[in-house]
Amino acid sequence: MSLRLIVGLLGMLLACIAADINQKATSLALADIRGAFGFSADQGSWLTTLYAAGVAMGMLVAPWLAMTYSMRRFATGAVLSLGALGIVFTAIDSRELMLALRWLQGLTNGFLIPLLMAMALRFLTPPIKLFGLAAYGLTATFAPNIASPVVIWADQGLGIDFVFWAVVPLCLLSAAMLLYGVPQDPRPPGRWRQFDWLGWALGWGLCVSVVILFTQGERLDWFAAPLVRWLALAVATLAPLFVIRSCVAPVPLIRPQLLTRINFGFAVFMLVGVIALGASAVSLPSEFLSQVQGYRPLQSLPVMLSLALPSLLMLPLTAFVLNFERVDARWIMALGLILMAAASWHNSHVTLAWARDQLYLSQVMASTGMSMVVVSLLMTGTAVVDPQEGPFASATINTARALAGPIASGVIGHALAVAVDGHQHTLLDRLGGVRFSLTQSMSLGGHDGAALAWPNAADGEAFHALYQQLTLQAQVLAFADLWRALAVVALLLLPVCLLPNRTFAPRFKRPKPL
Repeated sequence: MSLRLIVGLLGMLLACIAADINQKATSLALADIRGAFGFSADQGSWLTTLYAAGVAMGMLVAPWLAMTYSMRRFATGAVLSLGALGIVFTAIDSRELMLALRWLQGLTNGFLIPLLMAMALRFLTPPIKLFGLAAYGLTATFAPNIASPVVIWADQGLGIDFVFWAVVPLCLLSAAMLLYGVPQDPRPPGRWRQFDWLGWALGWGLCVSVVILFTQGERLDWFAAPLVRWLALAVATLAPLFVIRSCVAPVPLIRPQLLTRINFGFAVFMLVGVIALGASAVSLPSEFLSQVQGYRPLQSLPVMLSLALPSLLMLPLTAFVLNFERVDARWIMALGLILMAAASWHNSHVTLAWARDQLYLSQVMASTGMSMVVVSLLMTGTAVVDPQEGPFASATINTARALAGPIASGVIGHALAVAVDGHQHTLLDRLGGVRFSLTQSMSLGGHDGAALAWPNAADGEAFHALYQQLTLQAQVLAFADLWRALAVVALLLLPVCLLPNRTFAPRFKRPKPL
């Protein structure tokens, strides 16, 4: 493989990293963005929702558009659009226009991520194809986590505008590398006449409904809100219609028949579970440090780096190990899940005394395990895909990945809120039951028992301080419960690793498993 093509692939990887930096802007700097541009809490939540919806919508159509306009032209246009939208976003005052631009930024993000997988499957020769898939794995492990320190540094050190401008240098460098390294394909005629417009409408409607349902559900109190009920009905209706349409369309956006191949169907199913576990490894430690210890994002930066940096070593190392014929990807996958379960179980022993120093070990374990699982999954899933099916496989895998993130975030957020509420009520109930014992014993210790009497002192400071301590303890117990549940989920996925047929690295040129 030529050096020129390697430069093009590295340019595509840089474009994906730029997309992840742009995605983290509204999740890490949302409070500062709301303050700078005058968004309320409810309005600010839609910045994240619309971006996530745009990502899923873009991933669904990106492979088809790349085949229509050529990967070189389409990838270059998408990465330049991402940089331009970042500049324009900070120059406008209209809130409605900002929300529309944020959706467009998500769309360009969704255009870029699937192209790295498509390029790896198409251009890399069998001896190094697995390393190309490991490079794509960086978009699921390294890129989202290294994006967090970049956004935090831009927000805290340079100002809110630089949160969106940080991607511009990367976008320009990436576009130059793509134009230099990626070969130009001829544009096939008549592609738009074959476009599945009905499948596109159903697919985009499904993506929007799923993302809004799970990102806004907790804020709207789930099924108590009419919007959530209508969205749930839309998902239940559009999902089967989209699958049926994709099965019968002459040129579909995705090919559901690929899921009947056990290795590919397993890879997509497992990817959803791993994305959920990975989302918890990213969000829960930061939320714990923020809510319980009062950390600012800049103070949580070392924890995020401890999750991002190990994947730089583990992804190529896993690809190297899997290139040995004796190594079974299913066992590497199982070992990775065990590490992810161990990381969650370690965190389940959290107490009020925990700070970032106690989280470094679990973050390294989670990053190592996730890297092992992702590379093994990609090798297992793509082994049954023919080259001409690459665009359909890329659209299927990446759309499932894009939807898994908001689903996992919504489920984890709701579970955490329910757990906090349950522990808070339990602790308050226990306190109420022993209140009189406390008031009687306080005088023996030299304290004023009137502080817990009812009615208490006029200022109520003692009760307020006690309530704050109970709330913090309830949050700690809720985080522990959630980490314990995630460890169990990772262990439950272990037997599933035995379902796919064994696959070998592409360099061995073995027959494809059924």
